[in-house]
Amino acid sequence: MIKPIVTNKEQLAVPSKRADEESIISMVVTDLLDTAKHHAKSKVGCLGLAANQIGFLHRIIVVNKGGVWVPMINPVIDKVEGCKSSLVGEGCLSRPGVNKKIRRDKIIIVRYWDENEDLVEEIVKNFDARVIQHEVDHLNGKFI
Repeated sequence: MIKPIVTNKEQLAVPSKRADEESIISMVVTDLLDTAKHHAKSKVGCLGLAANQIGFLHRIIVVNKGGVWVPMINPVIDKVEGCKSSLVGEGCLSRPGVNKKIRRDKIIIVRYWDENEDLVEEIVKNFDARVIQHEVDHLNGKFI
């Protein structure tokens, strides 16, 4: 189901809790995918979305990697030292009209559970790494 985007700063500042209940995870992933795909077609666009942006305080994100939407449940990022990018402007559905220059890591290692309950660990670079870091920041109560 397409959900409204949360823009309230106080709501977005609350860190999300670990997602453990299978029925909740399935519902949140479905709603995240529906909402992200809907906004991806809009003028503003969408490359990633965190559960708290649609009102669920669970550690779940979806990101568009090469045209494929990837749900990430309980994602954890390990940073690779010495790989900071230059300052790049980022926008956010939860902060309409705001574009802020952010320095992110160029290369990260992300671990998460996929929809099949398999643990995935992958090295992610450049723009995809930026999107994942942005969405995980949301889960931690940070936003641009």
